[in-house]
Amino acid sequence: MKEKTIKFTGKPSGDYESFVWDVIKEDFIRILGREPDEDDQAEVTEGRYMIYPNNLLKGFDEQDKDFEFEITIKCL
Repeated sequence: MKEKTIKFTGKPSGDYESFVWDVIKEDFIRILGREPDEDDQAEVTEGRYMIYPNNLLKGFDEQDKDFEFEITIKCL
């Protein structure tokens, strides 16, 4: 299994739609703590739901500050 970890400091772009993850319903609920609605349905991958980077940053009120990100990518 290949694995890569990326660490960086930054903030989402103004449109907040630079990229999106299409995830299964169970992961959507686990990550966001709510049931997906119709607007969350993936546009590309049937049967999945979209999570945007800004969804992960909700609750942080520091709009003008940078965030530290650590993302680990594993090919399963």
